[in-house]
Amino acid sequence: MNDSSITITKLLDSDLEELRKVSQEIWYSHYSSILSTEQIEYMLTKMYGTGVIEDEIYSKGIFYDQVLHNSKLVGYLSYSSEIIDNISYLKLHKCYLLSSLHGFGYGQKMLFHIYQKAQAMNLKQIILNVNKRNEKGIKAYSRFGFRIIDSQVINFGSGFVLDDYIMGYELDTVAH
Repeated sequence: MNDSSITITKLLDSDLEELRKVSQEIWYSHYSSILSTEQIEYMLTKMYGTGVIEDEIYSKGIFYDQVLHNSKLVGYLSYSSEIIDNISYLKLHKCYLLSSLHGFGYGQKMLFHIYQKAQAMNLKQIILNVNKRNEKGIKAYSRFGFRIIDSQVINFGSGFVLDDYIMGYELDTVAH
């Protein structure tokens, strides 16, 4: 597999159903060892239910890009520009790829895509949340240059919590 077999483009409304299908496949294969089935189902509904992504794109200024491998949707990214304490940064909300494609450098290419988006928006930092038990994700983000800057427990509703690290990447560093 070579690098040219993956492309990242803007997600279109016509791709939303495919994204929802892929998200279920990714979540069940990746998170079943980290989260209960009940929490996975609840989170999928809250994050990908009908109207949720549309609201994020059209009302909340969140961008969605699809990751295509040989023209098939195999992953996705969502991100937005946010401001905290007068500091603007790119918030990476979602960074997901089918497990079968892990280990080929595609995740790093996805993160480089986000790095380029942050650069284009003149932002100096990228921030993301990652489950503390998501060792694969933490490793991939660290390999790119992210570091753990904080941790946070968020009440997600219905008795579920997100127990996350907050990772940051400074754009002043040299991109790879």
